[in-house]
Amino acid sequence: MRRLITMSSIIVMFVAGCAGKGDVTLGDLEKQAFEDLRAEIRMAIDDEERETRAIALVDELAEEMESLRLLKKERQDRGRKLNANYDTSRAEFDAFVSSSDAGIRLNQQRILELRKAFIATTTPEEWGQISAARTDAISAAIKSTHSI
Repeated sequence: MRRLITMSSIIVMFVAGCAGKGDVTLGDLEKQAFEDLRAEIRMAIDDEERETRAIALVDELAEEMESLRLLKKERQDRGRKLNANYDTSRAEFDAFVSSSDAGIRLNQQRILELRKAFIATTTPEEWGQISAARTDAISAAIKSTHSI
């Protein structure tokens, strides 16, 4: 089953690499990656209550990752607009950067807290199985937020 999950991630990434512009989006890759992670959780965790909690944490993590990407994209767009406006003062630009960075740091902190809660929900053996099956797509999704 793990091979199937990993293979589906590789296929999604291959399609993304070979597709024309806009055919497979980063959102599609992330969605598949989180589905793969949920499937691995269902296989690794035998306790129904902990499985449900772990999947809920993954759902929250997916939302926070999307939020982080949107925050970074918004910062990039707004920063370009401010930079293009010659009337923007240094104080305005600094205030924007400070506010934007604070929002991103809070989001990143929530992601780290969710990760810690997720790990705490699993046994060491379960965590080892789940983390070993972490797909290339999830790694790509994480890297994508760093590239914005």
